[in-house]
Amino acid sequence: PRIRSALRDLRRDAVLDAAAELAAARGWKAVRMEDIASNAGVSRRSVFNEFGSKAGVLDALAWRNTNRLLSGAAKAMKVHTDNVAAAIAAATEYVLTHAAEDPLHQRALAGQTGAPDEMLTVLTTQSGRFLKVATTFLTFYARRHWQQLHADEAQLQFAIESLLRLL
Repeated sequence: PRIRSALRDLRRDAVLDAAAELAAARGWKAVRMEDIASNAGVSRRSVFNEFGSKAGVLDALAWRNTNRLLSGAAKAMKVHTDNVAAAIAAATEYVLTHAAEDPLHQRALAGQTGAPDEMLTVLTTQSGRFLKVATTFLTFYARRHWQQLHADEAQLQFAIESLLRLL
């Protein structure tokens, strides 16, 4: 079971890597499931079985990216557990640097002429679920590492959500 699970994770990562590469090069609208499967070295059926649809692949890409950003931000903040302002600055720098260097982010934010790319829609108007996870994560982090904050839970969540919306 562990080997099967590991192989599934590798295949899933290969599909997401292929989808990200294609989307960065062409824009999400021009990416086809057949192309994703071919670039990942798996069957089209395997992609559909794992993700259900092209929208499912995009959703998985967005979640993977959210996890990577939160993980990187946490590492950046960990260096500054005694200084909240420095920790927030380090996390912000990490997120903005990562976004500037990531071809998929660049493509999503640059968009195309005409209708907005579906990737940008997921990052903006459909971002509430990602924002909720990030808010929960950072609230937990703040409670654990920044005891010097004396805000109640609602104030802390509001401050963190406000900060995240600025990013």
